[in-house]
Amino acid sequence: MKVCHIGFSRYPGIGSIAMYEYSRNLSSLGVDVSVVAAGETTEEKIIDGVRVFFIRSFSVTNLSIYPLLFVIKCIWYLRKIPDNEFDIIHMYHFPFSSLLPVFFRSKAKKWVFFTTSGPVKGSLISFLGWKLQTLESRVFDHIILRDATHIPQFSYRKDNSITIVPIGANFHLFSPQSSSIREDYGIDGEEFLFMYVGSLSPVRRIETLIDAVNILTDEKNVRLMIVGNGWTEELKDYYHTAKEEDGKDTIIFTGAIPYDHVPRYLAAANCFVSYVPITPEFTIQPPLKTVEALACGLPVIATNTLGNRRFICDRENGLLAEDDVSSISSAMLSIMHDSELRERLKRHARTSVQEYNWKRIVKETLLPTYERILS
Repeated sequence: MKVCHIGFSRYPGIGSIAMYEYSRNLSSLGVDVSVVAAGETTEEKIIDGVRVFFIRSFSVTNLSIYPLLFVIKCIWYLRKIPDNEFDIIHMYHFPFSSLLPVFFRSKAKKWVFFTTSGPVKGSLISFLGWKLQTLESRVFDHIILRDATHIPQFSYRKDNSITIVPIGANFHLFSPQSSSIREDYGIDGEEFLFMYVGSLSPVRRIETLIDAVNILTDEKNVRLMIVGNGWTEELKDYYHTAKEEDGKDTIIFTGAIPYDHVPRYLAAANCFVSYVPITPEFTIQPPLKTVEALACGLPVIATNTLGNRRFICDRENGLLAEDDVSSISSAMLSIMHDSELRERLKRHARTSVQEYNWKRIVKETLLPTYERILS
């Protein structure tokens, strides 16, 4: 089988985890895999057995002119390829991506539409974003979604033309391990460290999580590390306030770190907090970091969204909480002071998500989906 994956994102990197894991695991199973991705320069590389063609793009922001420019450059790439060169072209949706199967359908036997999530900006932008995805998906032979909650957006399709292929974790990379991160940041071994990893954009409302830590005034040995970028002035104000009140960095912002360094940071934590707002846009999104933290053997506090409930069984491998300060801080206190609960959550964490190993997902779900589409 010969397959090409096309996505408007860096490879590998945050924003392309699914494309990276799908392609490299397919390659390990003997599939001939090529990838077309956005690069900082135009070049060709072999990465984990996958041929990667980088098309230069200065940005990978969907709400910009760059997706259209990327499509135009993809047209120049595809026009040189013989007809039926690929069995499947697997397209990771971005604006204007439907132009490629419209003009180059003959390059593959089947074209697959894949979306990892809907827009999370809220209100009109989210509504229009889903409508765009639905419209563009109509020219594809098959749709792959990562969660069943996305199916209603594509209700015009027959059930046999939609397949659910879930997100997962790299169980080799995300595993219990030693870490020097506490030492690097001057965190005492007796301090209870909560960890958040993800975007800090305003729609994420991370100030709620910071408030939850800040109200634990009687807890002198509690700290929160926030890994990610997208600082706002409001977040900076929270950071400085926390520092002034107790004389130390109760809230530690690390900024962006390389994806393959994330497990070392997780290993330094006592508990991971998978905080996302409980809104129509976020609730249906299965958070990747929830699975990765559980694979590391961490107890997890997760907001009570449909996406988090895919992975968290309350009081078995984590705690479910509402997205308000009181509920989050109460869950934090339970994790800190109930050692029996904490040990039970740790004991069940990794085994509870064994089925979400990327390698297993590709072998048991994605590859059989390709075979069924071609048959």
